[in-house]
Amino acid sequence: MGDLSKSKHIKRDAFLVAYAEVGTVTHAAEIAGVSRNAHYMWMQDDSEYPEKFREAEKQACEVLEKEIRRRAVEGVLEPIFHKGQECGTVRKYSDTLLIFAAKGAMPEKYRENAKLEIDLKANITGQINLARLSPEELEALEAMYTKASEPDPE
Repeated sequence: MGDLSKSKHIKRDAFLVAYAEVGTVTHAAEIAGVSRNAHYMWMQDDSEYPEKFREAEKQACEVLEKEIRRRAVEGVLEPIFHKGQECGTVRKYSDTLLIFAAKGAMPEKYRENAKLEIDLKANITGQINLARLSPEELEALEAMYTKASEPDPE
């Protein structure tokens, strides 16, 4: 029975190593020679596995981040063709990946969700609950506030 358990751990560990590199359950299972279901069974039945899998997930995210940065900052060489013949290369960068990397690294600066802060000093009785407004209504309110805050044209 000890050999069977050891064999199970070899497959499990092979799956975890593969997952850390490729980041998908399907591909890691193919590489490790196990079924996709093995991962889900280990998640339920193996008390050590969930923590080991979380670590593999972190490693897979780092592999992904490294590739995002490489394509965004270092770029990739793409061939140039003239009359069907390759005549050189040009380095292409991914602005989209650079934007995502900036948003991930500095969300407070590059997030898309605008923060609306309104200081209501007018004589308003009762309370205002902005949570009741839809996203469209919040956008309209923000536009009105922005317009009302602009200085008067001279």
